[in-house]
This record gives sequence, C-alpha cells and structure tokens, in this order.
Amino acid sequence: MFAKPLSQRSKLDKAILASVAAMLAMNVFVMAQQMDRAPVLAAADQSAAAQQA
Repeated sequence: MFAKPLSQRSKLDKAILASVAAMLAMNVFVMAQQMDRAPVLAAADQSAAAQQA
C-alpha cells in the first residue's frame, strides 16, 4: 500500500490515508488547544487559591 505512487492506489487505500490524516490533524488541533489553555487555567487556579487564603 505505501510503496505504490498515489495515482496507482485504490479508492480504499486513498480513504484509509485520508482517514489517518484527518485523525492526526484532529489530534494536533486538540493538543494545541489544550497547551494554549493550560497556563490560563493554572493562573485562574492560583488566583482562586490566593483569594481563599
């Protein structure tokens, strides 16, 4: 499957590659959102703890 050029692959092979690419893209997108929110959540937790003390 991976040794053939893209033009010689079957529709099933192309669908498999598209599915894997979509899953990888979604994982990268979600991980990027989580990495972006982590500092914001940590700062909110620290300010909430400071208000309680």
